[in-house]
Amino acid sequence: MIKLGNRRKKRPEYLLDVKVQTRGRALARLRATVTILVVLGMLVLTGYGIYRLLKVTTDRLVYNNPRFAIHQIVVDNDGVLTPERVVQFAGVAVGQNLLSVDLDQVRKNLEMLPLVRGVEVRRMLPDRLFIRVEERTAVARLRVPTRELGDAVFYIDRSGFVMKPITLADGTVVQPQTPRPVPMLAGVSLADVRLGRQVESEQIYRALELLDKLDQAVAGSLLEVEQIDLSKPRQLVMTTRQHTTIKLDVEEFPQQLRRLGVILRWAQQRQKAVQMVDLTVNRGVPVTFVN
Repeated sequence: MIKLGNRRKKRPEYLLDVKVQTRGRALARLRATVTILVVLGMLVLTGYGIYRLLKVTTDRLVYNNPRFAIHQIVVDNDGVLTPERVVQFAGVAVGQNLLSVDLDQVRKNLEMLPLVRGVEVRRMLPDRLFIRVEERTAVARLRVPTRELGDAVFYIDRSGFVMKPITLADGTVVQPQTPRPVPMLAGVSLADVRLGRQVESEQIYRALELLDKLDQAVAGSLLEVEQIDLSKPRQLVMTTRQHTTIKLDVEEFPQQLRRLGVILRWAQQRQKAVQMVDLTVNRGVPVTFVN
């Protein structure tokens, strides 16, 4: 009974002590939280102030500094695009801040042109921008029948990349550069041509290979190719500006061209005009002369 009485007397005091301790810990946590928030706020304000200071300083010393304004745009290009047109397509101008120019965007702007093969852009501090453009060289034209426009003509380089002339805002037409008058590739379907991309037609690549081998052969110096017909499977029919028709198999071009060179030289020495040569025959090549 005495023990129970003692417990009843001490219990309210114990509960009061617990409440005081709990309230103290809560106040301590609150003070710590407020302190942390104040410190974080000061750090944020300090960081923002430093950022604004650096931005203002950078703008004043770099991006708004007339010392870095573009004074000259140097263009290195030996193709059909003039320096003025290169600058126009690049999307830059004299007077812009050199350090604010996005070099990757300038490069992309020029590489969007099918005529352009590669681009190099770099800054030449303090006030010059350098642009080098490598243009594609067309080695042939593609005649493609279409329903709406009739026959459409595209250009193609040695790698099979398809191009079209560029029509400028003033109506000027810029043709792809060509080393000489290029032959027409006929018998090409619209499905074989993808503007701004490489073709997938094996027959077209065979025709491009033939033109490449012809440049290296003796026969290439004795004739000028006007057209190559690709419409027949595994056969190319070449027509020259000398009105000669030459049939070739899509395999073994060097061997066929050697035989063609012998025939053309023999005809040249005897002042004969060759009308037709069928090189698809391995032996006893059929040859027709005009006279």
